[in-house]
Parts: sequence; C-alpha cells; structure tokens
Amino acid sequence: MLEVTALPANYGDCLWIEYGDSHAPHVILIDCGLSVSKNLRQKLEALVARGGQLELVVVTHIDRDHIAGMIGLLEKDFFGVPVRDLWFNGLRHLPGEAFSEKEGERLTELILGKGLPWNQDFGGGPISVDSVGAPVDIPGGASIHLLSPDDGLLKRLRKKWIDVCDAAGLYADPLAEHIVESEREGFGGGNAMDVDALADAPFIEDVAEANGSSIAFVFQYGTHRILFGADAYPSRLLASLSAVGEQPPYKFALVKLPHHGSKANVSIPFIKALNSPRYLFSSNGKIYGHPSPEAVARTVRHGKTPELIFNYETSLTSPWNDALLIAQHQYSTVYGAEGTVTVSLP
Repeated sequence: MLEVTALPANYGDCLWIEYGDSHAPHVILIDCGLSVSKNLRQKLEALVARGGQLELVVVTHIDRDHIAGMIGLLEKDFFGVPVRDLWFNGLRHLPGEAFSEKEGERLTELILGKGLPWNQDFGGGPISVDSVGAPVDIPGGASIHLLSPDDGLLKRLRKKWIDVCDAAGLYADPLAEHIVESEREGFGGGNAMDVDALADAPFIEDVAEANGSSIAFVFQYGTHRILFGADAYPSRLLASLSAVGEQPPYKFALVKLPHHGSKANVSIPFIKALNSPRYLFSSNGKIYGHPSPEAVARTVRHGKTPELIFNYETSLTSPWNDALLIAQHQYSTVYGAEGTVTVSLP
C-alpha cells in the first residue's frame, strides 16, 4: 500500500506518507505547517502505540509555513516516536564563508539538543543535487531521488540566512503550539475562470532564496513515483529530471505541486513535462492566495485530463468544481475535509 495524506497546515504544508504493509506501514513526514495539528498528533500517538518509527522527517526549507510547527513537534519529542533520520539544511550546510551571528537558530538548537540524527543519509553533509547523484534508499523498499536544491541555491540562501530566519520566527522565543493566525484573507472571487487567459498569463519564476533552497524529490515505492515539489523553482526541478536521462513527459502517480500552486512556481513547460493523473494542492489560501488561478489553469490545460486534489475547499478552490469548466476542459476535482485529504495508490 501507498498513501499520501495532506494534513491541516493552514497555508503551509504537512504531508504524511505511509507505504508497505497496511497493518504496520513505514512512515515519512514532510514539514509540519504552522502548528502541530490534532490530526498529526493522533497519527504520531497511534504510531508510537504500535511501536513504529518515522523513517524520515524532511524539513524542506525555513519558511514559517513549513517549519513553525516542526519546532513545536521537536519540543514534544515527536510524542515519543523514534526518528531514523531528519533532513534539513542548516547554516552549517550552506556553502560559503562561515559566520557566527545568530547561527543557533531554534530548529538547529533543538536538533542538536535532542541528539537527533541529522542528514545521516548524506553523511551529515548538505542535501544538494550537486553532492548526491544516486537515489537514497529508505527502509521498507522505498527510494528518494533528489531534485532540489543545488549548491548555488544554497549559497544564495546563506547571504540571506539571518533575514529569512527572522521572518520565519526562528530566533524568537518559541510559542507553545506555534500557531500563526492569518494576517489577511487572500481569497478570490467565485466567478467562472477563463482558463486559456489565465494559463497564458506571463510567467515570472520565483526568486525567493528560501524557496530555492527547498528539498524537493521523487519518492518511489514499487512501480509508483511521486513528485514532492516543496516550494522549489520549476526550472530546477526540470533540470534535475532531465539529468536522470529519461525523456519527457515524466511519469508520476501523483505530483504535489511546488509552492502550494503558486503562479511563480507552476509554469507551462513544467506541467507539459509531466505525465500524471493527479495533482495535489496544499493550502487554505490565506495570506498568499494559493493556489493561484494561473497555476491551476496551467495544470488544467496542459495536465492531460488531470484530477485536481485540494485539501481545503475555499473560495479559491471551489470555482474549479464548475460543471461547465470540467466538461469543457476534461478534468476532475477532489476536496478534502477540514484540510485533510488522502490519496491512496494500489
């Protein structure tokens, strides 16, 4: 069995992967959103009750909507669940001249203080496509092929490390639950979408240093491959996919689109290069207004009769459940309940 669950994470990411024996599956956790949700806590408590462990915890990058809840989770020692390895690029992993000011940001303090395994699959070094060639084997018969970041993107982050960590709240005193309330609503209207006009809107790629440093990868179990895009740049993802030696379109059972379906991270060339029946959007749309209608339109028009999977039903996502649009553009929609949606693959 193979299941991917997007858990409630407000406008962030919290992804729970189970694979293997359905009675005792192996588990991977990617990011933790803005807080430790009740859903995640229940899953972890069930995991420790059956004597399981987290095969892998991935902290993709240091944006608040991916990392804030992870601080709370580390403070709670993952509710007693052992962790085989934790992937995270801290300051020590970024190429360039070392400096000491504020190096001890909160997540690094917790990892070191708890004595957690840190990037052990990479010999304790940086997680970068420039230093990792072959796929990484994960217990239970799975493997991961890294797509992002590269050394250049990590070096760019080093120059902005203090500013980005400040923005993520990694130097502030930790909150008990690390709950971040919405600063504003970013929802759009409910009018019918002009798919062609939206898809053809000019594309300007993301340049945020933190997003560029995202750990994105292909997860493979059996015959199924899943692309987990984190908040990575589409150009970096495409460069890594082409380096594998395959010819596009690249086949995946599921694509978790980068940056919650931002118009700056979902380009037409990126969608055209993929062959997947399912595309996952993880966001409730607050603050940043994700998924962008342009990104969804590009997926609809170039995604080959895709199934659009939204973990939240909002005024940004519900207009895509329009019967006329669906009939005209040949796609389907799935909506989660209160931020949770599970994709099960046979």
